[in-house]
Amino acid sequence: MYQLRQIGLAVTAVGGFIDAYTFMQRGGVLAAGQTGNIIFLSVDLTQHDLPGALVKITALLFFALGVALVTLFKHHHFTHYWRILILILEMFVCVIIGFLPHSMSNLLVVPPLSLVMAMQTTAYSEIDKQGYNNVFSTGNLKKATIALTEFANSHDRHQGRVALMYFAIVGSFAGGAIVSAFLQEWLGIRTIWVIAGALLLIIGYYAHLLHHKYGI
Repeated sequence: MYQLRQIGLAVTAVGGFIDAYTFMQRGGVLAAGQTGNIIFLSVDLTQHDLPGALVKITALLFFALGVALVTLFKHHHFTHYWRILILILEMFVCVIIGFLPHSMSNLLVVPPLSLVMAMQTTAYSEIDKQGYNNVFSTGNLKKATIALTEFANSHDRHQGRVALMYFAIVGSFAGGAIVSAFLQEWLGIRTIWVIAGALLLIIGYYAHLLHHKYGI
């Protein structure tokens, strides 16, 4: 059920939205894009910016923790709704973050978002049985390009459909980031409440599908 394309595209837009938010509002740090954070960390260290470096290191650790937690949940979950619980946690984190002013240390803001972003991407890791990532786009762009090249070479329609799907995922991530950037011009730190509302809609839709399937 979690592999439905509409759910995958929706949570991918969430990933782009939150990364743009933390980059613009919370000190140029990415909640999910840990490759970028490693680069920023290297710059901070060479410039002796220890507070900035500490934020990036903590974001990396919390992201790893989120991946580990969901990996355990996959083996020990007790309900069909466990993936929804992750989105509920993410929604509440977003609501709380929107109340925290710029004067609040980013060390208290970014790591919780890194945690829930990692949980999101680990729990929602497939669309139509194809692996993808909903919090950064390098791998998705690579897979889209490979599938498109295979389609151009062999005219395999399946590869064509795969290419379209991955390009849609990349577009969804970019769309989420663009909307986030525009909204921040008016809403500032409270922009994240918009994505909390979007998560509520995703949760409701996914819960409806599960209830229809399992009757619980």
